[in-house]
Amino acid sequence: MSNHATVSDHGPTRPATPQLDAPPGLVETAACPFPHGEGAARHPSGAHPALTEQGAGACPVAGFATSLPASAAAEPPPRVPAATIPRWSPDAEAVVRERAEIWSHGDPARGEELARGVAEERAAGRQAEITALFLRTLGKKLGYGHPLSEKGEELRFTWTPEAEARLADVPEFCRELTRWRVEWTAHKLDLGTTITPHEMEVKYELWGRVSHAIQEREREGLPWTDQAVDRFSRIPEFVRGQVLEAIEGNARTLGATEVDDAMVDLVIERWITTGDFHEGLYGFK
Repeated sequence: MSNHATVSDHGPTRPATPQLDAPPGLVETAACPFPHGEGAARHPSGAHPALTEQGAGACPVAGFATSLPASAAAEPPPRVPAATIPRWSPDAEAVVRERAEIWSHGDPARGEELARGVAEERAAGRQAEITALFLRTLGKKLGYGHPLSEKGEELRFTWTPEAEARLADVPEFCRELTRWRVEWTAHKLDLGTTITPHEMEVKYELWGRVSHAIQEREREGLPWTDQAVDRFSRIPEFVRGQVLEAIEGNARTLGATEVDDAMVDLVIERWITTGDFHEGLYGFK
């Protein structure tokens, strides 16, 4: 039996496998993009920040900590090799702290993590030093919600309990992005400052059009392992095309000839630690 999936114009696919007799634990973890079970690797650091008391292996979908083998205890490698991380100028350090303190979408520690993460990813291999000018220029390229972006930083939104419940259905690694994009769409379309499931649906429909167009586009896709296809199938349909393009774009840039669990982990870890969902690394818009 082959361990690789075929790739169609609609994304990576393989014959569907019935799950009616799946053990309860597997059914509960179905919406999480990370592997579960005895042989599963550790979830990337920060994947489920709301469940820190349960440890990095905790899954908000399953509601319990995944079983972690001893070999998975080590943290994943840094997103940028230490040898390539540019130095930070004093004025850049001041900008990061300032932006993190005024960030309205979370606590300052998370804001600083995102700001440092995206700056180091974008600067690595391109320049030796991160400066205040570099951070301000980068902030203009990042979207609303990111701590380095000044777009709409004066805006404040209220989410209804129903909207928050629907947001909780989104995989943890892209939940921040979803919140930011829903709010920005509400602002741009003059839908008000209260977010309900209706405002979310407006954004989801817009995303869905882009996702569908990407998946219908004539493209030469990379082969995906069965495990990677399993994880891709848990991504919400309305952003599946964007995720497909992002993962394969990173894979090609890094010289990979297929998409496997390690590649999916790498891309998700970058999203978590940088908030850079537009993937400037390889030009994804």
